[in-house]
Amino acid sequence: MQDSSSLSLQRLPDMVRRITNSRISALALGLVLSVLVAALDYSTGYELRFAILQLVPIALATWTAGLIAGILIVSVSSVFWLVSFGSTHPYSGDFFFYWEGVAMVTVYIAFVLLLTRLRQALTRSDERFVRVLEELHAAVYVADQDSGEMLYANRSLARLIDADPYSQSTAKLAARFGFGNAPLAKRDDEHSQSMQSGFISHEARDPTNGRWYLVQVGPIPWKSGRSVSVQVITDISEQKRAQALKRQHQDMLHQTARIAALAEIASSLAHEVNQPLTAIVSYNDACLRLLNNPGCEKSEVITALQRCREQALRAGRIISRVREFIRSKRPNPTRCHINSLVRESIELLEAQLEDKDICVEMSLSEHLPSIHADQTLLVQVIVNLVQNAIDATEKSAPSDRKLTLMSGNTDNGEIVVSVSDRGAGIPETIGDQLYTPLFTTKSQGLGLGLSICRSVVEAHGGRIWHEANSECGCTFHITLPPEVV
Repeated sequence: MQDSSSLSLQRLPDMVRRITNSRISALALGLVLSVLVAALDYSTGYELRFAILQLVPIALATWTAGLIAGILIVSVSSVFWLVSFGSTHPYSGDFFFYWEGVAMVTVYIAFVLLLTRLRQALTRSDERFVRVLEELHAAVYVADQDSGEMLYANRSLARLIDADPYSQSTAKLAARFGFGNAPLAKRDDEHSQSMQSGFISHEARDPTNGRWYLVQVGPIPWKSGRSVSVQVITDISEQKRAQALKRQHQDMLHQTARIAALAEIASSLAHEVNQPLTAIVSYNDACLRLLNNPGCEKSEVITALQRCREQALRAGRIISRVREFIRSKRPNPTRCHINSLVRESIELLEAQLEDKDICVEMSLSEHLPSIHADQTLLVQVIVNLVQNAIDATEKSAPSDRKLTLMSGNTDNGEIVVSVSDRGAGIPETIGDQLYTPLFTTKSQGLGLGLSICRSVVEAHGGRIWHEANSECGCTFHITLPPEVV
């Protein structure tokens, strides 16, 4: 069992806090201490010079009761010193006695003024801090972790709960905003560990109004040494609503992208399959003409049907490769030679070239390295370029119905294929618009051919461009690196 002296020592800090928190008590204690210091000095004959200890009651009175109380203690201590020390001072003259008095009073007053300025600065700082908290849109309150007492609450909290915060239970507030009624120090280990390093936060939905809040809570130091926590509640309902709208917008974009991809596949297939279907019709017409001729050669009919079959198979390959390419945006490369792809493209358009009486000249370099490329897609690119050249020369004079296909190397080692015609040419004002989807210079065009060509060539690591010929017509170039992976 503790004795009375131990209990007295435990109560001493509380007694000191109560005295220093009261202006009258602090002033009275300062006067008592000042008299005790003066009595000590007088009883020792001023040999130990206890006058310096007058700074203690002066500081106590000034800090608690203000400037006037500090000046009062200075005056009392100076009078005691003047009366008691005046008759016993050891100085040879009164000048030195008064000089010491003036110096001592000056130091005391300077000390009082400094403490007063410091107290005012701290008070203004506290006022500014409190004003900032009061003007915050977020609700802020400070609670004792042990007792749950509300130590501070700003006006935003009062508006949020539509009540006097100091009349509310902090446990009820904590439960309303998602932290329950347990003190911070007694929560689960994860939160306790987070609290040791700083604030923890979470999003909570207020069941009373349905709004969302960001709740941040953490320990802060308090002037009395109590274990307290601050809780900041910020309304994030608008951010939540914006996030929901953004997710809906993204879902709509994904749906639109899927629809656009389907439309792109359908349009691309319609554009690309048109050529083999046209060839099939031409070979079927040739078969009908041969069969209507009594003296037809069976081998010619068989050849036409074989060509028709090849075009049908080619249409199937085009459908498969275009669909796969649009979906994955990656070619399916195999080792091949660019010249063989050029010759294959001309063979596929042989019927159209003959029907329209167009002459084709090929200047293919025989010393080109092989490449890794998707043969079906690259053949379709060359076929598109040749088809465009055929359309461009369709209205030209018979002597100008010529196409030139060339292959070779560029200065940096790339393989280049060029398709040149002697048609009307392309206006300079069009520029790169020619390669954008749905842009066309033809009355019946879909505006997808050159766009697909550009996508395929760039997927192979190359590029495509065009330039006007010196006399008439236009030349399209495509480049491919020697090794395309």
